[in-house]
Amino acid sequence: MREEVGGVGRGQIFVHRRFIVGWLVCFGVLSGLLSGCLTTVSSEREVDPVGLAAAVRDVGLDSMRQGNYAMAIRTLQEAQRQNPNDPKTYAGLGEAYRSKGLLAEAEVNFLLALETDPDPQSEDRQNATLTLAAVYIQLEQYPDAEVLCQILIDDPTYASPWIALTNRGWAQYKSGQFGEARSSYEEALDFRSDYAVAHFNLGILDQEQGRWLDSIHQLDLVTDSKQMSLAAQAEAHFRIGEIYMTLGRRDKAVLHFKSSNEKAPESESGGKSHSYLEMLL
Repeated sequence: MREEVGGVGRGQIFVHRRFIVGWLVCFGVLSGLLSGCLTTVSSEREVDPVGLAAAVRDVGLDSMRQGNYAMAIRTLQEAQRQNPNDPKTYAGLGEAYRSKGLLAEAEVNFLLALETDPDPQSEDRQNATLTLAAVYIQLEQYPDAEVLCQILIDDPTYASPWIALTNRGWAQYKSGQFGEARSSYEEALDFRSDYAVAHFNLGILDQEQGRWLDSIHQLDLVTDSKQMSLAAQAEAHFRIGEIYMTLGRRDKAVLHFKSSNEKAPESESGGKSHSYLEMLL
């Protein structure tokens, strides 16, 4: 499956935030920020507590970008304590929890991000809406995901409707609404014909419905797409190999199983392809 909440199929959604303070902040000042004990920059000037909380938040977001989700959560929680009204902090916490697989906590924080953002059409709110939809898909709350995706689809200021359409399509596919899912994917491709995630998900749907040649066509567009991870490319090759096995084309199946294993040997699809090759060769 391919998801994006910034991406829902097998894509990932990221909360993009600008890191402001960087590591130019000296260790002593940073320690003061995190402990909450720094109250003034100097005896002459009071420190803005909202600005301090934002600095702590940005340190947490940088930790998340580096993959240190535990540290990100701790730091963002401190930022939230210092400023409980910052939607960017809640969105960062939501993404960090989601990355750790803590979906209930992620849901709570994305809801708070939406609640504290006063602008219904801000980019931050749109990103939080998209990512929360992905969380609901992971939680198998497909109607809730559809509602959030529809909000973005109907929003004329949302710059990437093809992403929301593809995510809505995945929610529909997972809930057995195959016709509706196909319409969502096709509409996404009307907006952006080269959107690999929509091609991938449409290929999976075609495979599910036994539309072998259509599925091969869609999945082949994914196998070398730079929009997709190597693991996703490997899965596309594996699925094509499965179809060729069904069609009795052992030679073509072997080629795609080899490509899958070469693309991402440690991935699930790469491992399955290796098992097939051991049987076929």
